[in-house]
Amino acid sequence: MIDRAGSTAIKVACVCAAAALGFILFESTARALETTASLWALHHLGAHAAFGIAPTTVLIVPRHHAAFDVLITPSCSSLASLLAFGCLAPLTPWRPPTRRVLSFGMAAVVIAIGNVLRIAASIAVGLIAGRASLVLFHDWVGSMFTFVYTLGGFILMLTLLLPRSAGPHVAARSAPVVLRAA
Repeated sequence: MIDRAGSTAIKVACVCAAAALGFILFESTARALETTASLWALHHLGAHAAFGIAPTTVLIVPRHHAAFDVLITPSCSSLASLLAFGCLAPLTPWRPPTRRVLSFGMAAVVIAIGNVLRIAASIAVGLIAGRASLVLFHDWVGSMFTFVYTLGGFILMLTLLLPRSAGPHVAARSAPVVLRAA
């Protein structure tokens, strides 16, 4: 019989393997969808000087700078976070399946939209201020934004999954603790 630590180690290994396999299988599709969604958002906001020239490559033509290509790399995708959440959701404290699916789905929406906005914002900075500014924005602001939307998705998932606090009125009704001298 496997002890609790061994069981936990097996679960962690399975989560890591499932997330890695999912990333290998779906990363190019996820990047293409995120690139398309980011360009769609920019075009609907009036930024028409960014063009998808390949599934994960964007041509940026700023008014006052030289044109340049941007490659949406695997590390730019939110797929790793989405897979991690998807693999961890079944390991959370037991709740009805609909509640687990809802909590994961809401977290996934926050993460996916957050990442599309991050990519679109990086491209917008490139359109306004050029290539160097895009890189600087992507590396500094984009990284912070990634942390915020991933943490926000996680907190949302836990808020929807975990039981509500019973409040102070429950403590008043519980039985008193009796200490006995030894």
